[in-house]
Order: sequence, then C-alpha cells, then structure tokens
Amino acid sequence: MNRRHFLARSLQLGAAAAVSPSLAPVLSAAENTLQRRRSKPARGPLRVCAANPRYFTDGSGRALYLTGAHTWPNVVDIGPTDPPPRFDFDAFLDFQQRHHHNFIRLWTWECIQWNTAGNDQKQLHTAYPHPWVRIGGGQAVDGKPRFDLTQFDPEYFQRLRTRVKAARDRGIYTSVMPSRPSPAG
Repeated sequence: MNRRHFLARSLQLGAAAAVSPSLAPVLSAAENTLQRRRSKPARGPLRVCAANPRYFTDGSGRALYLTGAHTWPNVVDIGPTDPPPRFDFDAFLDFQQRHHHNFIRLWTWECIQWNTAGNDQKQLHTAYPHPWVRIGGGQAVDGKPRFDLTQFDPEYFQRLRTRVKAARDRGIYTSVMPSRPSPAG
C-alpha cells in the first residue's frame, strides 16, 4: 500500500467512524494491529530505498515513512535549575507511540548554560550531563570544575545508549543530533 492510498484509507475509516459507531470495533482492531507492529524492534541501519529514494528502508526492501515529534531535552536534561529536572524519556516514548511516530532526533547539547534573555524569558538555563568528565584543574565559567576533554563521562554515554536502545525496542528509529543555541547578534 503506498502512502497516498494509506492516508486516503485512513481518512475514509476515520470519517466513517465519526458517522457510524458500528465501525469502532474495526478501528479498534486496526489500532491493535498497528500497536503490535509498533512493538517490534526497529531494524537498522536505515538506507535509501532503491524503489523510491524519497524514503528509507531497513534492508527489507520495504519503504519506511519516518515521522516523529520534537523536544530538546531528550538526551541532556535542560532547565532553569542546577541540576535541571530529569526528562521523562519513557513518557516521551509513550507519547511517540500513542501518535504512531517511528522517529526521534536525540539532541545533544554543547553548552553548559545559557541565558534566554533574547527570548524575553530572562532565565539562565543549565544542561546536564555532558560528554566529558569534570576533574578540576581550575574552574569553568559556571564555577564548577573544568572539563577534561580527553576523558569521556560514562554516565552521559550510558544514558545515550540506554535511550537509543529503549527507542529501538519500541520500533522507533533514532538520529543523534548536535545542537547549540544560536549565537547572539
């Protein structure tokens, strides 16, 4: 079934359900089937689909339509406190599944703090954890020990690995993205 046919059929079923409550069991069964499919682990890595290069495939030859929702703190916790509140990644995955999404961009964060005055919020935000350990040898600009850029922080990479695997196990593909606020100016 191509995407256009799938979308047209979905609209027909949705409109029919609004008119005829007798279709509710049919739609419920379709939803259950979709949920079972979604619970299968994502298979990767993704490649460009040979049959239609606008799509990806997981190696099965089947075209995949990737769709998802966006939020910044899905790898690094971000907030107005130090440390920032912990992001509920499981709830985010629940949201993705509830909306039949199969793709997440996992945003890393390179800044340790930034001020949102440019957005009229006038609030200092903190991001944690970071890829490098803080071992000292002086203070960083936030008053904490300096980072050692030759040593990775295992906590950060364990979190990243755990979140990629959790998404995969729910049938959600991931892409790790670097992010940083735009320079002021």
